[in-house]
Amino acid sequence: MIQEKDFLLREMQRMTLLLKELISKVTGLDSGNSSAGLTEIDRTLKNNLDISIKEIIDLSENEFQEKILTIDENYLEKLSELMFELIKKYNQKFNFDKNELIKKNIIIIETLNKKSNTYSLQRMNMKNTLLNTLK
Repeated sequence: MIQEKDFLLREMQRMTLLLKELISKVTGLDSGNSSAGLTEIDRTLKNNLDISIKEIIDLSENEFQEKILTIDENYLEKLSELMFELIKKYNQKFNFDKNELIKKNIIIIETLNKKSNTYSLQRMNMKNTLLNTLK
């Protein structure tokens, strides 16, 4: 039982670290490497969380809500940060619907607010920024 808990803890730490690394990659994207960087991020998300940026955008809001309910709260938090950074770095070379990604990120934030026992000022600031970007 202890080995199983240790394995789960290590796996959670690995995934959290992976998502943090992806956030760093997004932060480092510029117009010259944006397409290749986005492809790598998409592939990593698909391999590790079984969802890609394209799928996030393409899923209906109801399907997306069902999908994110299967993802751990800590991972969702980092996924939201990753999407927020992608939205901030958005340029025309990114082949995705920015507004749809914003809407899905707001869904994640609202889901986290419902699930979490902790109020997050960072989440609220991200949500307000996203809502203002949609206008």
